[in-house]
Amino acid sequence: MYKLIICDLDDTLLDPMKQLPVGFDNFRQTLEERGIKFTLATGRSNQSVQPFIDALNIDLPYASSNGAVIMQKGHKIHCFKMALGPLRPLIEIAQSMGISVIYVVDGVEYAANLTDFIQKPNPDNLSTQIYRPIVARDWQELKVDKVFLADPNSGVGLSRLYALANNLGPHYHYHCFEDWAMDIVSRQVDKGNALKWIAQYLQLAPQEVLAVGDGENDLPMIQAAGHGFAVANAILELQLQADSIAKAAYGQGVIEECLRLIQA
Repeated sequence: MYKLIICDLDDTLLDPMKQLPVGFDNFRQTLEERGIKFTLATGRSNQSVQPFIDALNIDLPYASSNGAVIMQKGHKIHCFKMALGPLRPLIEIAQSMGISVIYVVDGVEYAANLTDFIQKPNPDNLSTQIYRPIVARDWQELKVDKVFLADPNSGVGLSRLYALANNLGPHYHYHCFEDWAMDIVSRQVDKGNALKWIAQYLQLAPQEVLAVGDGENDLPMIQAAGHGFAVANAILELQLQADSIAKAAYGQGVIEECLRLIQA
């Protein structure tokens, strides 16, 4: 019996226009009647995901920044921070290449450099950043939730970002999305560990959790859950690892497959 659903946000619950699926309110009502809770695990920062937390009236813990931060009711209840200093060579090279560098501290997004991506209204830039260049003492003292690299105008996909990621040390890893962006997080950070932490916090076993996603960063989460499934638009790697695949894409797939599983 599943007691908790943890769902990715972008391109899973939300469609490409960032809209919730038709019938989602009725779906939530069905879950409530069955005593099943619903929450999110997203790559977005706290700042970027908060409007959806409010709109969905989620009062459970949720994971942001790919699991680096666990929030509840607007308050941080757990985090996995990482030192910024060892990333200095990578960040300085990225800036010299014109790649946008955003670092997140306690859920707040800061832009280390001013690029077109940062300065212009852009549907891919999901929130507004505070411009704050990294200063000398930051390399020694600052701990961050994650570093986000955006290279939407290079015309070479992820190749420049992959080249940078090859310089990451053993204490970091990365998650890519779309074909132009990358999150860098602590090695211990992923949505699977976030799922386990939230389940333990709620006194649930991972086997009582149902998880759904669409991308590479969702793979640890669907592997950690009692049942992890992919929406129909998910990448092939996730579909191959999932326990099941929804027949529909995006949020409609979330609703239909969750209802099938909880009624089985």
